[in-house]
Amino acid sequence: MQKLSLISKMYITAIVMTGFALLGNRLMHWHWGKPAEFLALLLMTLAASRLRVKLPRINGVMSVNLPFLLIVTIRLAGNGALLIAALAGLVQSIPTAKKRTTLVQVLFNVATITNAVAAVGLMTRFASHRGLAMPLSIAAAGAVFFLANTLPIALVLWLAEGEPPFRTWVGMARLSLPFYTLSAGVAAIVCEATQFALWGESLALLPLMYAIYTSYRGYFAPAAEPAAASESKPMGRVGAAASASAAVN
Repeated sequence: MQKLSLISKMYITAIVMTGFALLGNRLMHWHWGKPAEFLALLLMTLAASRLRVKLPRINGVMSVNLPFLLIVTIRLAGNGALLIAALAGLVQSIPTAKKRTTLVQVLFNVATITNAVAAVGLMTRFASHRGLAMPLSIAAAGAVFFLANTLPIALVLWLAEGEPPFRTWVGMARLSLPFYTLSAGVAAIVCEATQFALWGESLALLPLMYAIYTSYRGYFAPAAEPAAASESKPMGRVGAAASASAAVN
């Protein structure tokens, strides 16, 4: 297991402190708006966070919780969105029986997804003040989430494990950008379809996300298995769980 350098520790600490500071500030100003909607969105997001796909040639996985995180940010208008994001990062970081996850990995994951959702919240508020249509606002939010999630991961893999940051980021973008685009489209449709009840959204979205998860798993499995079998480089202290943050999605 690689030993983290001083600059790696400083970077990870900065990300973690920023994420938890944002979460703490939001909790201090917490107020219940629509408890039923909050709990429904929480359960949907946590369920989707456990649907993870191993990405080939990258120490990481992709979760299918992105549409729910975008919907959470739009529907809750910041109230409760960061708490759901933090819990999603925590649930997503729970390892399988064959893998281990360190506390550093979990904290970094939780903070990264929290920071990304906070950035999305800023973007949606800016778009709202500018009078952008809902689809355009969500498209911009998806782009912000993509950058806020993938760039910190590429940087931490560079600092902690020496992975070329640009090549790592391009690899994540190539594999996950189609899902980000699809997720933004799904979130836009759901947020526009205000005539449907929340429980109808739940019934429609969860099977859809499971179908996407199954498709991605089937598509990536042939490439991921040989890569895993031939991998000889030991995984560092940040490693795979860090790049799983917020569904690299």
